[in-house]
Amino acid sequence: MRLSVDRLTAARQLIRVEEGAFLSRLSGGGAAARVRVIEALRWQRTIDSVLQPRCRRELARLDPEVRASLRIGLVEVMRFGLPPALATDGAVRLVRRLGKSSAAGMVNAVLRKAAAEWREVLAASSIDVRRSHPLWLYDRWLANFGSESAESAMAAAQEAAVTWVWFFGDDLRSALVREGVVLEAHPWCQGAWSAPEDAPRLVQAVKEGGAYAQDPSSQLVAHVANNLARDGGRFLDLCAAPGGKSALMLRHGRWGMAVAADLRPTRVGLMRRTLAAAGECSMVVGDALRSPFAAGGWDLVLLDAPCTGTGTFRRHPELKWRLRPESVGEVAKKQKRLLASGLELVMPGGVLLYSTCSVEPEENEGVMSDLPAGFELEDLESVMPADVPWILTNAAGARILPNPGGDGFTLHAIRRQ
Repeated sequence: MRLSVDRLTAARQLIRVEEGAFLSRLSGGGAAARVRVIEALRWQRTIDSVLQPRCRRELARLDPEVRASLRIGLVEVMRFGLPPALATDGAVRLVRRLGKSSAAGMVNAVLRKAAAEWREVLAASSIDVRRSHPLWLYDRWLANFGSESAESAMAAAQEAAVTWVWFFGDDLRSALVREGVVLEAHPWCQGAWSAPEDAPRLVQAVKEGGAYAQDPSSQLVAHVANNLARDGGRFLDLCAAPGGKSALMLRHGRWGMAVAADLRPTRVGLMRRTLAAAGECSMVVGDALRSPFAAGGWDLVLLDAPCTGTGTFRRHPELKWRLRPESVGEVAKKQKRLLASGLELVMPGGVLLYSTCSVEPEENEGVMSDLPAGFELEDLESVMPADVPWILTNAAGARILPNPGGDGFTLHAIRRQ
């Protein structure tokens, strides 16, 4: 019974995501159902490449309930090692529970063939299909980063994300160790910890407010920001929600004044608990394009710009199937306006740190072109912690491709002369 409930929950969530919902915002269902959804989204192109030749109709034209049943049935075989007969029977029962009994025979026939032949199909498939990435994106990464880096980035994006946290104080970390929780330090992000054998205990620590879950590449932005600015300076985080970077800057930096701003009041509200635990920080509702802050008044301005998120597929697999080639250029136009607005706030001698969780050059070094007079790019090499797997951009920035240690991120620094 539990297995059928998990399938039904997973199918309904898959349909919700297909309709436009974000997986991270869907609630309900147990861990088993959520894992099925994530794996079905993560491997969607691979799964569909096996299913489509065995369907008489295009997958895109099937009812969503039928499509979800097929994908869940095949992912149970491919990713969870469920016996084909059991997965096929489960998918048939599922499509009936979803109100599409007329498709039960088709689901049965398609999955029996697909479950028996998927290994042979994948062996003859191209790398973008085997790694379940859109062809247009693989072509971009191949051209920009080379075949070895593109393939390793896609492989890392297909792995399950590890829960990494940083602690607001050392007492909780020590208490966890006394409880017998084995904590592992991150290989290149100072202060980041995981508990491979007891991840639920870390999640509980986050819920209790003693720790904050944040990808190591995202944490790195805060460390670099602290390394760029002088002690006692003033920092402004223009797109701060959910507040993790500002909080970590407060945790490890010595700031004279800190302000975290975001466009939406609800998102500013979400930051309150996190920032209150980290230190003294004012929170403001404000539009970064029409900043309410005084020009030229900040030692460091952090602009973690909205982006396509191509470095975060491990955590948000549905993004791969929503982005289009033109998405990159469209987002870059807004990023340029945000950067121009942010630069006006930097005081002489101060710096703007521009970061995105995208690895696309147009959204990063491409935004750095045509800087106004009086601003210059700053080389990040001297402020990058050791062992970070970064590569230099042509604008003196640092790009981290998706890797076993963290998401993909790109950083650039611009200093006012």
